[in-house]
Amino acid sequence: MASSKRLTSCSALVLAALLSVAPAWAQVQVQSLAAPDLFSPPAGQTGLSGDLWKDASPGVAREALPKLAAKPLSPAAAALARRVLSTGANAPAGIGDNPELGASRAMALIALGEAKGADAVLDRVPGVAASAPLSLAAAEAALITGADDKACRIGEALSVERGAPYWLRLRAFCQAVGGQHDAAQLTFTLAAQQTKDADYARLMNALLSGTPAGAANLKNGINYALSRKLGLDVSSAAAVATASPALKAAIKPADAASPTDLTAAQASAVAGLRGAKGLAAFTEAARAAQPAVAALARADAPLEDPMLLARAALAAGDPATAQAIRGKLTSDTLPAGATAADLALLDATLAAAGGKADSQVLDGLIERGAQGGAKSPAQPAALILASLGGALGPDARASLATFDPGKSAAPAGRLIVLDDAAAAGRQGEAALLALSIAADAGPAGPGPVDRARLVRALLKAGLEADARAFAVEGLLALQVK
Repeated sequence: MASSKRLTSCSALVLAALLSVAPAWAQVQVQSLAAPDLFSPPAGQTGLSGDLWKDASPGVAREALPKLAAKPLSPAAAALARRVLSTGANAPAGIGDNPELGASRAMALIALGEAKGADAVLDRVPGVAASAPLSLAAAEAALITGADDKACRIGEALSVERGAPYWLRLRAFCQAVGGQHDAAQLTFTLAAQQTKDADYARLMNALLSGTPAGAANLKNGINYALSRKLGLDVSSAAAVATASPALKAAIKPADAASPTDLTAAQASAVAGLRGAKGLAAFTEAARAAQPAVAALARADAPLEDPMLLARAALAAGDPATAQAIRGKLTSDTLPAGATAADLALLDATLAAAGGKADSQVLDGLIERGAQGGAKSPAQPAALILASLGGALGPDARASLATFDPGKSAAPAGRLIVLDDAAAAGRQGEAALLALSIAADAGPAGPGPVDRARLVRALLKAGLEADARAFAVEGLLALQVK
C-alpha cells in the first residue's frame, strides 16, 4: 500500500511537471522559421548572419536596391554591396516576394561582377518564368557566365511580356544558333522595328548573313554571347571599352604571376599608376600592379617611387606590402617630391587599414591640420581617421573641433536614420543607407564629411571590415589625383 501511494504521488508530480511546461512547449511548437523568399538564397559566403534584414525598413530597401543595380559605386561601396547582397537572409517585411526588388538584387549582383552568384540565387527562387524582371536577370546571368542554352530556355519559359525588345533579341539569337535561320531573321526584323541597337544589328547580321562583324561588343549579355559565337576577341581594347561593369568583371584577366624582370615590372607598374586618373582608375591599376609591387617589396629592390607603390599596395588590399615599403622610409630618406605631410597621410592610411586610429598618428595628423589650415588635406584625413575611434588628448580634441573640411552632400534625414540604425543594431538597414549615400556620391565615393559619418556608423553596426575599407579609400582619395 505504501509503495502504491509513493507511485501515485510520483505520478502526480510528473504530471504536474508536464502540465507546467506544456504552455512553453506549445509556444515552441507554433514557432517556425520564415519561409524562403527572393532574398533568402545566398550568392556566396559573406560572414554575415541570416538576421541581416531583421527590423530593417522596407522603404529603405525599396529606395536603395534599384540604385545599386544602376549607379557606379566606389571600390569600397562595391565591396560592401557585394557582401550584403550575396548574403542569404529573409528580406525586410513585405518585400520578400516582390519580383522587381528581387530582380534589383540580382541585377546589382551582376553589375558588381557576381553573375555566377546571381545565377545560383535565381536557380533557387520561385516564380522566375512569371516575372519579366526576374527572367531578364536570370538570362543575363546565364549569358555572362557562358550558359547560352540556359538563357534560351529561360526566354522560352517566360510567360509574360514575350514581345518586349530584349526577349525578341534573345529569341533571334537563340533561333540562329539553333539552326532556325528563317525564324531568326523574322524575329530579328521584329526586334529592329521596336528599338535600334546598332551593335546588336551588326553582330546579328554577321551571324545570319556572314557580313563583317567588326569588333566584339560587351554592352550586355546578348551582345557578349553573339561576340563569342562569332569568335571575336572579347578581351581586345576595343571590346573592353564597350563593356558594362558586369562584363568587365567577367573578362578580367587571370591573376598575373610574380614577375621575373623586376626592373621592367616596376617601370610598367609606375607608368600605369601615374597614368591613372581618379580613385577608381588608380585602384584598378593598383590591382593590376599588385604582383609586381609585392615582388619588389619582398626582394627589397630599389624603388623608383616608394610612396606611390605603398599607396598602390593599400588600394589593392595588401597592407603588409605597404607597411614593408613604409618601413624603409624616414623623413630624411623621402623620395624627390614627397613631403613629411605626404608621409603622415600614408601613415594614417596604414593605421586605418589596420583597423585602429593610432593615437600618435592621429594626434600628429590633427596637429598638421591645425598648422596647415582649412586647405590642408590633413584636416579631412584627421576627420576620417578619427571616425574609426581612438583616444584623443584635450589639445587634439580642441583642434579637431575646429576642423571644417567641406559640407555634407547626403540628405540630413538619411544620415540621422543611418546613425539610428547603427545604434539599434539594424545591420542590413545601416548598410543600405550607407550604400544609398555612396551611390549618390558616384564612383569616387562620398566626400570626407559624409564618409566619416559612414565609417562611424558601419563600425557601430558591426561592419568593421567595411568601415575600414571606406576609411582607407577616403584617405587614398586625398593622395590620388
